[in-house]
Amino acid sequence: MNQKSYPQTSRRVFDGSAKITSLISLAHLYSHFFFFVLPPLFPLLREDLSVTYTDLGLLIVVFNVVSALTQLPMGILVDRLDAPKLLTAAVAIQGLSLIAIGLAPSYWIIMLMMIPAGLANAVYHPADYSILNRSVDPKVMGKAFSLHTVSGFAGSAVAPLTMVFLAQTVGWHWAVMLIGVFGLLTALVLSRNSDLLNIKDPIVENEENNRKKHSLRSTALLLCSLPILLGFGFWLLISVAHNGVSYFSVSAFDQMYDMPLAVANFALTIFLAASSVGILVGGYIADKNIRHDFIAMAGTIISGLAILSIALFVTSFYGILAVMCLAGFTGGIIAPSRDLLIRSVTPEAYMGTVFGFVSTGLNLGGMLAPLVFGWLLDGGNAATVFLIAGVSQIAIIFTIYGIKTSGERAELTA
Repeated sequence: MNQKSYPQTSRRVFDGSAKITSLISLAHLYSHFFFFVLPPLFPLLREDLSVTYTDLGLLIVVFNVVSALTQLPMGILVDRLDAPKLLTAAVAIQGLSLIAIGLAPSYWIIMLMMIPAGLANAVYHPADYSILNRSVDPKVMGKAFSLHTVSGFAGSAVAPLTMVFLAQTVGWHWAVMLIGVFGLLTALVLSRNSDLLNIKDPIVENEENNRKKHSLRSTALLLCSLPILLGFGFWLLISVAHNGVSYFSVSAFDQMYDMPLAVANFALTIFLAASSVGILVGGYIADKNIRHDFIAMAGTIISGLAILSIALFVTSFYGILAVMCLAGFTGGIIAPSRDLLIRSVTPEAYMGTVFGFVSTGLNLGGMLAPLVFGWLLDGGNAATVFLIAGVSQIAIIFTIYGIKTSGERAELTA
């Protein structure tokens, strides 16, 4: 498999490309907001439902198990069927799941609703990247990917304080249902613009038609190639690091420093907001610099060291805010370069399949990490949460180097 270059004039820019990017970003925002509907409320759910943090971590595990098992099949379906309709259905299903949780609040209802929600979550990445890839000019693909990614982080950034505010105002049951209604409204917006989202670049459309002639064996060989497997590892390690900081830092701060819930969520919001800014900056840098591997490695090392400092020596509140901001910003910078590295070793018509596969690493990490982090918190080892998250973040550099070098070797061989 060769590492592709993309001629500047290989495709036209569609008149509706800005609106397409906005619609896809809206769906991505909701998908990430969904991740943080429940975790900021874990201390409340723990008391109300009489469960442990390990039990609550299991909810995230079930969600990610379902997504991990179905994301690759969904990626193949996205490349062969109607990606916009699949994306619209995914948003609607997650909205309905939250409404069901609010109407019948119990631990087992939440557990049950994680199944359709996880299935819907499997659609987002393959559908989003497939639609963007066939509609956006390659010379601004870094910015397109960054806007798509930052919309997800924006959803993550506003969710913690939003959920705490809503829970304090109307109770956590109504808070969850209100976010479910927002999901249904988002699905309605996507449905009304389905024709626009079906615009295809003629070059990509031709490759998609040729792809339908390919066998499942050729797809399997592509997914088993070294650059794609390393891409999977990239997303896996990101997932472990992200789970530690984003899902469990609030509870860890509560245990380490008896930090109030609102204050701990503020620190998390700083991390997520800084990540969003970093992603936007990273998109601009990625379009101006072809050394995506260098950008990604530099960002991930700094971010990992910042996370480690929380576990090792940073104890003051303002120090925590500073390193959370640094970790978020530098971790965010790598996101567009990560996506462009994967795109550079992926055939045009396999975008949904490949991104569906590599982003399964996100779900695998989500299956394993919450159980480990929940177990650490139940055992009073909150600092170890940041230790594992930091080491995982730094380890990403090995996958980046491997993607770059294996892609170059494949290109020379081809």
